[in-house]
Amino acid sequence: MPNPLADPTDMLAEILDDYRVDMPHARQVADLALAIFDSVAGRYALPARLRPLLEIGAMLHNVGMTTDPPEHHLVGRDIVLRHRLGDLRQRDQEIVACLVAFHRKKVRPQIEPAFLSLGKKGQAAALQLSAILRVADGLDYSQSQTTRLLGVEDAEGGLLLRLDGPHAAGDGARSDEKADLWRKVFGETLSVMTPPSEGDIADVKAVEHEDAALLAPWYAAAAAPLAELGRVLLRRHLRRMLAAERAVRADREIEDVHALRVASRRLRATLRLLAPVAPAGRARPVQKAIRRLAAAAGAVRDRDVLLAHLAESRGQLPEELGAGLDELTAAIAAERDRAHSRLITLFDSEEHAAFKTAFADLMNEGAGWDESPHVRDLAGSTIWRQYEALRAHDRGGVPLEGEAMHAMRIDAKKLRYVLELFADSFGERAELVVAQLARLQDELGALNDIEVAQNTLFTAALGAEARAAANAYLALRETQRVAAANAIPARWEKVGSATYRRKLMELIVKL
Repeated sequence: MPNPLADPTDMLAEILDDYRVDMPHARQVADLALAIFDSVAGRYALPARLRPLLEIGAMLHNVGMTTDPPEHHLVGRDIVLRHRLGDLRQRDQEIVACLVAFHRKKVRPQIEPAFLSLGKKGQAAALQLSAILRVADGLDYSQSQTTRLLGVEDAEGGLLLRLDGPHAAGDGARSDEKADLWRKVFGETLSVMTPPSEGDIADVKAVEHEDAALLAPWYAAAAAPLAELGRVLLRRHLRRMLAAERAVRADREIEDVHALRVASRRLRATLRLLAPVAPAGRARPVQKAIRRLAAAAGAVRDRDVLLAHLAESRGQLPEELGAGLDELTAAIAAERDRAHSRLITLFDSEEHAAFKTAFADLMNEGAGWDESPHVRDLAGSTIWRQYEALRAHDRGGVPLEGEAMHAMRIDAKKLRYVLELFADSFGERAELVVAQLARLQDELGALNDIEVAQNTLFTAALGAEARAAANAYLALRETQRVAAANAIPARWEKVGSATYRRKLMELIVKL
């Protein structure tokens, strides 16, 4: 494979310049990474063809720093996937993206879209190179480029890095912390030997780009291709969904299922937005899989909400219903456990694994996407069309029950999601518009929760005492339903007003 770094006209040089990468630090980390690679390649049977990928990943590891410092590893991943790097194959480019994504924070490969789209060999390579890069990055923690790697030696249980330099102690300590992935991937320890420290480790870390103005995210520009924005958002939401999936498996917090459900909804909303530019044949089965997942998560979430509200409402119900409430709670909890087991079964299915791989491929590859339409070409019409769909529910008043209410709630949610999709493009201007819509959505959600509770309790198999408790509880919910229904017209008046329409149109015009 030709070395892309040898060609000054290569896209890599342009990226490093465009994103104002700190070149002394990048070059130091790359040199340290390559030195480590050369020292351990034989020991760990690392193919020589991976060496250029490590160098590119090291040079680009902080490429997102000038755009979004707190999330620069993820922004950097998106930058790598956005550009063609020399003549790298798609698989190799995704490996480089993984190096950037994994160079900081705890590495959770199973929630990273760039990793999921790789085969087993590619995944192994990504983890091996990331393990090396993390250590090399730690070795310039001081951002001073003064720590020297004198050698890599055998040691008890693994390897020893022999270091020198005025900040070697601090840099070595940081590299030892970041060797967590090394120990997992290579199954050996990695320790450091440094000269005595002459200063406090905390004092040597440089603050990067403290005074430099940050670059605006390229995907937030109105002139950005809609496909680019969409792929960035899909990676963001898929990562959140997969993180929620991990938490749901542990089943410690009821909000984890809610996070899973919200992430799946945002993914569906993003895919709907991208319909004009995404490859339909590949997107359609993905949408179907997300709907299946959302339905399974919804069955758990509905019962979680009901159980939580039952517990909160206990003090408002007659004490003599205590035994019936216990029986009722146990019955709903059993339904919830069965729904959770079905959700875990879905997680463990081959179909779900295939869905994650196919979805990752869709958002990481540009093949089949229409890159022509820009954000400004479709955002405005999409927002206004969804707003009109919401306003159409007002026919001399808004519906407050049944399928009509549910349909309005869904359209309010769709409008909110569409506005949030373009949040980076709108900036702070959208906050009031979204906040007023969220308040309406919350009231409609309260009505929906009550209807879900009614339907769930109506179909539940309950004994006489539990049924009596359920009836008393539903009577209490009816009082709450009336209060929520009375609040909705005022909420709707704001969202349906000429003022709201003008603010919405201002957002569109400024695109």
